[in-house]
Amino acid sequence: MDEDTSALLAFLETVHPYDSLPRDEMARVATSFSRRHYDDTAVIYSAGEPMTGIYLILEGSVEVLEPSGGLVSILGPRNSFGERGLMRNGIAVTTARATSGADILMLPEAEFRRLIASYPAFERFFHRGRQTDNRAADISTRKVGDLIARAPISVGPGATIRAAAGIMRDAHISCLAVVDGDRLIGIVTARDFTNKVLAEGLDPGAPVSAVMARDPMVLMPDSLGSDVLNRMLEHRIGHLPVVDDGKLVGMITQTDLVRFQAVSSALLVRDAATAQTVAELAENTARIPQLLVQLVGGGSAHEVVTRLVTDIADTATRRLLAMAEAELGRRRCPTCGSPAAARGGKNRPGSAIRTTV
Repeated sequence: MDEDTSALLAFLETVHPYDSLPRDEMARVATSFSRRHYDDTAVIYSAGEPMTGIYLILEGSVEVLEPSGGLVSILGPRNSFGERGLMRNGIAVTTARATSGADILMLPEAEFRRLIASYPAFERFFHRGRQTDNRAADISTRKVGDLIARAPISVGPGATIRAAAGIMRDAHISCLAVVDGDRLIGIVTARDFTNKVLAEGLDPGAPVSAVMARDPMVLMPDSLGSDVLNRMLEHRIGHLPVVDDGKLVGMITQTDLVRFQAVSSALLVRDAATAQTVAELAENTARIPQLLVQLVGGGSAHEVVTRLVTDIADTATRRLLAMAEAELGRRRCPTCGSPAAARGGKNRPGSAIRTTV
């Protein structure tokens, strides 16, 4: 793997939903992206043009504009854009242009659609209609099977502790299922390795069964997200295996919950950015308290909660100002089109929009 591909792979590991891909799949996707630099104000695509792929910002920022020229959103690194038109009929519904020198990645349509068809995390992130999005924003009513981001990774009870730790390192996971055939018999976590191996001086060549938690608490695929939240909070655990008729089918972690909730917040940002009426904005912001409950219940850090909620509020403010300018005109709304208003406040923490357009 060359240096550029390795750097791109490291970048994708920090971008959802690419971070949910298996390592070998992520490496393949990294080689599928093309990269292009756009100077300030350069148009990336225009409304009405055919779309050939989905875009991802590597560096710089991008303005997304309505066909009339009105500002929809300002996007920064790790934000995707262009999928609405690509998935609707292949024709761009907005115009995108660089607002500073921007390095943009483009994933071809065929590869994008393959990922959506193959990986639930991609389907959930990109391929949902507006009504489905509104329902999906409530994690408590989602089926556990819909929250599983990747196929389960497991070892047999006779695998060594060293081998199990190596698998967890390579797969970038903090918990490993232990199975006998396809039947779950235990789980082992990074904390087990710290507390039971390092702290106790246990031989890394010992079988993983010596440190695993036996007969762990489990969920069924048709359990609800509320079951996940309640059990994690009540029992202070961060991993829950999912079994179907005794067979391991997945593993739900606190990281999965955070990712799902980040998607939910991105949907609220997107809905605020595309709202056409004040009533739509009011309906959108009324969903913030439920998101807040989910974020806190999922164990999200306070700075993450603050950032996500601030992003939604800033986007709603920008959209409201744009509506006011359209209704009243610039002379009667002199601050509506100011750069500070467009940014939601100069240098304001959490003002970056994390959404897709």
